[in-house]
Amino acid sequence: MHTHIQQTVIPLPPYSLPVYQYTRRLAGHAARTLAHLCVSDKDKDTDVDPLSRTFGISISQLDDGTIDHMAFATDEAVHLIDIGGAATQDKGTLEQSFRAFLGSTTIILAGFSMPRIALRLHHHLRHHVRGIDLSTLFSSSSSAWRPSKVVQVMCVTQNTFDIDRLWHENDQDGSIEKLCLRAWISAKVARSKAARTLVENVRRVDTRHIRKDVLLCLGTLLRQTDILARAVPKITNNEHESYKLSNNGKMELHNSRFKTRVRVSKQSYVEVVSQAGKIYQGQAVRANGKTTEIAFRQGIANDVSTVRVVGLDEPTPAEKARDTLLLKVLRDEAKLLDADFVRFLWFQTLEDETSLFPSSITSACLNPLKAYVKHLNTSQAIVAAAMTSEDPIVIVHGPPGTGKTTTISAAAEIWSKLHGLSVWIIGHSNVSVKNIAEKLLKREVDFKLIVSKEFYVEWHEHIYEKIVGRLIRTDELPNNTLGMSRLIGNSKVVLSTLGLLSNPAIESNGLFDVVPFERLVVDEASQINIFEYMSIFHKFRKSLVKVCFFGDPQQLPPFGQEKVKTLQSIFGIEHLQPNSYFLDVQYRMPVALGNFISARVYEARLTTCHNIAQLDCVRFVDTSLGAEEKCGSSWTNQSEVSVIIHLIRNYYQKMNFCIITPYDAQRAAIERQLRQEKLPWDVVFNVDSFQVH
Repeated sequence: MHTHIQQTVIPLPPYSLPVYQYTRRLAGHAARTLAHLCVSDKDKDTDVDPLSRTFGISISQLDDGTIDHMAFATDEAVHLIDIGGAATQDKGTLEQSFRAFLGSTTIILAGFSMPRIALRLHHHLRHHVRGIDLSTLFSSSSSAWRPSKVVQVMCVTQNTFDIDRLWHENDQDGSIEKLCLRAWISAKVARSKAARTLVENVRRVDTRHIRKDVLLCLGTLLRQTDILARAVPKITNNEHESYKLSNNGKMELHNSRFKTRVRVSKQSYVEVVSQAGKIYQGQAVRANGKTTEIAFRQGIANDVSTVRVVGLDEPTPAEKARDTLLLKVLRDEAKLLDADFVRFLWFQTLEDETSLFPSSITSACLNPLKAYVKHLNTSQAIVAAAMTSEDPIVIVHGPPGTGKTTTISAAAEIWSKLHGLSVWIIGHSNVSVKNIAEKLLKREVDFKLIVSKEFYVEWHEHIYEKIVGRLIRTDELPNNTLGMSRLIGNSKVVLSTLGLLSNPAIESNGLFDVVPFERLVVDEASQINIFEYMSIFHKFRKSLVKVCFFGDPQQLPPFGQEKVKTLQSIFGIEHLQPNSYFLDVQYRMPVALGNFISARVYEARLTTCHNIAQLDCVRFVDTSLGAEEKCGSSWTNQSEVSVIIHLIRNYYQKMNFCIITPYDAQRAAIERQLRQEKLPWDVVFNVDSFQVH
């Protein structure tokens, strides 16, 4: 069976693209696919043009990450195979038909993000896959190009967003057509004259380079990543304070919320909707602080109702680093298991098990540290001693208010003052790192805090007032080791977010030479998907000797776990639990709350130390007459909003207070009403944002 799809996405024929379709019963239909697409190994002619043996490849998947279709293409047609639920249980019927084709040394499969395709297919079908990566084919380094940039090597096109959009996992309406176009564009690029020499000589992506257990692990981790990618909203509504239109078709938009700000990205465009409902399409061209400049091809009406972003943000440095590592591993240019901490987390050996066995922390261990731990309680002091011991991994379970920040700062003080050793302290959020920095300042520990310009300027300058003298913005980093050495001075402690560790600017200017990456403390570790560590641990495999993880798995789980139940934080790795410690005294909650939380959440292991013991510290307000209403993917309850406004207006507006709500739409509704009532409004949080506030 075959059909046609009409393509106008690139200005090259055919514009009516034949698509040959094969049903789920792959054993018989795959043979016909191979007959169409390849020269068999038996009959191969060494003089055959390599480009005639080159085929584009792409895959599509369901929301749960199951691969449902594969597409192979020449520059003239697409062959679409429905593999549906066919997975490892059908290995026997699939193997004969596809093994030679997917892993052939004479056929060339070419795809964008080929490491991902190869690992996902191997994980689904248990067949080896060999091919070339088009994302990096024309790149002078291992950095990936967007598909539209690669296409422009072959032909001139202004239609860059529509090309890139074909690869957006969160925008797969008409997914079969997009799958076919991805495979066809891949074939068109790979068979182009511009690619000829590169296709013949580029190093191949090949799953045979990797051990079976590593392939299984990477396939699982990538499936999780793909599920999260599909769940990213296709449209993000912007919240803004004001806007200004210029005569040259541009808008200056003053964003009001960091999370929903309009960012510069070639993977997205901006829609501005007028009061009359007319939609104007533009592109964010510049951003500085709270202001984003948006360019439009035509003038727009000065009655803006809604601003929204369609598409994706640019890949983060951490995502790029992950993809580069997978590419190198699949090209046999890097060995994943050379990194000790990668093995410790995912591929532990018997030798590793011995080296990870935790030390026994006794009072004798604490004596040399007495000057640095005398302000700590017993559980905190034991953790500080474990952190500064020779144990390579320490995991610390710290319920709310148990002094995680205090304990981290004590260990940093011991490393830097007592031993003269360097340490990097990172967190999932800028706010958690800032809190640790303030504690270090109180302990008179010399440190430097690195923060991105995007986060700092105009948005969050106020939260850094106490430590501004120790702060370094990423755009102010010197471009050489000597300048960096002068800037860092005698500081042995450096703080940043996890994401900044992958920022190329930090590595290229010699910061890791000035402050060696030997010891690492991770705050908010319960919120971090362990896959995020892999590229970091491999990058610093020659220097890293110690990692300490802090968090609370009973609070926020890794981002996205509600969509991907198998996501793990470090607290979910069973073989590392002997390396864990528990901070057992909390100082934040009044006694009644602390005792309740201890009994219901922490198996009565948590002791409370607080000066409020009365039960009246808790109040319940009945708002049963209200009703929750759907608002996009979130919820609001207007009755609860009214009650909250009443309480603040009459009781709390002159007090130190905050408001926490489970839903982001409710947060926005409360904040909007507080602004209108001229009441304090910057005190409203959803649960996630308050946890890192």
